[in-house]
Amino acid sequence: MSLDEVLRQRQPYQPRALASLAPLAAATERILARWPDAVKEPPETDRERVVAEMKRRLETGDWRGLRTAFVTMAAVAVFDPTRRTRDDLAALRQFYYDEIRVNESSAFRSGMVGVYLGSYQPGAPHTVQLGRSLGKAAGGLGGRWAGLLQAVPRLLDGMSAHQQVAQLMLSMPTPFDDLKTIGLRKPHDAGLMSAAHLAFVKAMAPALRSPPAIDKLIAWLKPDGVQQPKSEGAAEAVAALLAPWTHDPPEEIGADLTRRLTGLYGDPRTRGGEAPWNTVPEELVERIVRWLTGENIRFFMDILSDVEASHMWEPRRRFWLQLHEERRIDSAWVALSEEGARLARKRANGRPGLAFGRQTAGGNRSKTSLLVLKIEGKIVVEGSHDYRVHVFREGAPGAPRLYQPRYDCEAIRHIPGADARKHTGDWQGWVRERI
Repeated sequence: MSLDEVLRQRQPYQPRALASLAPLAAATERILARWPDAVKEPPETDRERVVAEMKRRLETGDWRGLRTAFVTMAAVAVFDPTRRTRDDLAALRQFYYDEIRVNESSAFRSGMVGVYLGSYQPGAPHTVQLGRSLGKAAGGLGGRWAGLLQAVPRLLDGMSAHQQVAQLMLSMPTPFDDLKTIGLRKPHDAGLMSAAHLAFVKAMAPALRSPPAIDKLIAWLKPDGVQQPKSEGAAEAVAALLAPWTHDPPEEIGADLTRRLTGLYGDPRTRGGEAPWNTVPEELVERIVRWLTGENIRFFMDILSDVEASHMWEPRRRFWLQLHEERRIDSAWVALSEEGARLARKRANGRPGLAFGRQTAGGNRSKTSLLVLKIEGKIVVEGSHDYRVHVFREGAPGAPRLYQPRYDCEAIRHIPGADARKHTGDWQGWVRERI
């Protein structure tokens, strides 16, 4: 039998089936998620001691028993914001720059990449020096960093790495998840990612009148599956989302932005002294407060339309909405009865930022709800059912204040100095005269 005949009779080659790599990939992902980098960060209370020990070792040349993990942990403290420019640590910083070049330990160099990323500050001397030293040792950084360097070629450029990351983020459908796939395991981290975040927000700004761009930035601030929204750089992102709307946006966009921003960072009216609202420019905070005012008025009117049976309610609804459209109302707050609050909670699903207070008077006033308005130096209290409209001078003794958790409508009736009127005759003209 010829060789050709033998070959023709052989069964075709069947490659051996390989086991699925999915379990291995999943296990790798779990490990990286739990231990995203190899550098242990020392507690704030222990950092000075760690740095002092590292400095002593350098000055005495005593390296006995010193572990790589301690050296990289000390580097975190040496290059943190409070120590990276200290004159007495200059020699220690230089030690790290030099050691990166000559120490071929992959564990040490890998740890120092983590220190570089975590302490990154565009153009700062320590960032530039760390980047240069790591660049000279780039061939020995290990597989994880090699993959990241391939995705971000300018990663070790202490002047522009953040800009390249930001440009990548612009091209990514879901930046938070996509950054993790290229090796940036903590997308909301400080250092490089903090600088990249600001560059990303700045690059996104011209497009933020578009709902898809708004969605992308908000999804970056609070990705699915992440419990807390991004805090560092949040004020810049919030400001960028509000800045395009020098004129009020279409109602659906304004309502959506209001609900989502207050859902992430709380109501600026009740949490104005907290981050990020305390560093958002005042004129932009006033902008979202105006939108919240409209939301509060509409929400109040919708709730009261369902619980108020009187035919007199619809003219009151039109009047207050008209004043809002005229931009006469500076801000508004709602205090709902038990019945109104029950309905509001039911309807507020998906509207986490729409807060309200409670009206606590009982008896024949247990069903009364209040709308508390600030209008050009006056505090106006509107109520449901047959409650009179009250007008107070803002700041007058006892005058109601906005954004309180509880109001007693009966107590408000007895505050001296208020003008009050039933909703009869030309009550709308009466209100306009007093505001």
